[in-house]
Amino acid sequence: MIGSEIVTGLTIGAGYSLLAVGVVLVYTSTRVLSLALGEMGAFGFYLGVKFYLHGVPLLGWHLSAFEAGVTAIVVGGVLGFLVERFIMRPLTARPGIDKLIVTLGVALVLALVELNFISFDPYPAPPFLGSGHFVLLGATLTTSRIAELVAAAGAAAVLYLILNRTKLGLATRATTSDPTVARLLGVKVNTVYRFAWMTAGGLAGLAGALVSNTNGVLLPFSLTTALLSSLAGAVVGGLDSLGGAIAGCLVLGVVQNLAQPYGIAYESGITLVIVLVVLLVRPQGVFGRSSAF
Repeated sequence: MIGSEIVTGLTIGAGYSLLAVGVVLVYTSTRVLSLALGEMGAFGFYLGVKFYLHGVPLLGWHLSAFEAGVTAIVVGGVLGFLVERFIMRPLTARPGIDKLIVTLGVALVLALVELNFISFDPYPAPPFLGSGHFVLLGATLTTSRIAELVAAAGAAAVLYLILNRTKLGLATRATTSDPTVARLLGVKVNTVYRFAWMTAGGLAGLAGALVSNTNGVLLPFSLTTALLSSLAGAVVGGLDSLGGAIAGCLVLGVVQNLAQPYGIAYESGITLVIVLVVLLVRPQGVFGRSSAF
């Protein structure tokens, strides 16, 4: 019994970690703590599901469930590009709290668009990777749950290789250390910012498709709620550590799943206690290298 609860919790944490990787990538590259990523992913999947249910306007053809998921990833990446280029870049010199508030504003605008122009009612989330079920250590997992684990591991591996084996990765690390010095050395800092936001947006779209399918429905702010758990996991693991953020999310996923039978108050309360303890004992997070705040 406990084994199945742990496995299910790990899959929940894996869904959180897709968003957490995006949060850490944007934060380490741009020093912006983004609250917009959840709604960016949800908006992409909203469009995909709308085209799946009602067809593409003017064209008349309906997307498949898989194409709806791919749409979420593509739209998430495009939104990442637009937000970075036209909203965040002009605010580069502004204090961090200003940028944080702006990302919250972006999330609110996207949620209002979802609500007023796409659907007032909950959208059923199609299983874009199929509706199969698997049994692992007594836990019955859907294809989406398995995909969350695989996607989290794959995203971590690919980003590790990019950040440690490519010129873009070297530029990203230079920008993270000191963007002013990086510019003087010829690093294209804006390219790094664009890469971070577009990658984070694409991961948010993937998380939106997978997590919404697991929940069964798609609602405005449902992904922003998941983002808060992702942010908690990133704080626990370390806001400057991709691996730490994933580990923190996996731990929180297990803890929340074990606490779920006792109600949302226990689930949220235990999460808050874990975050507070980590911040008091090790403010940079368990795997963090420097203070995040």
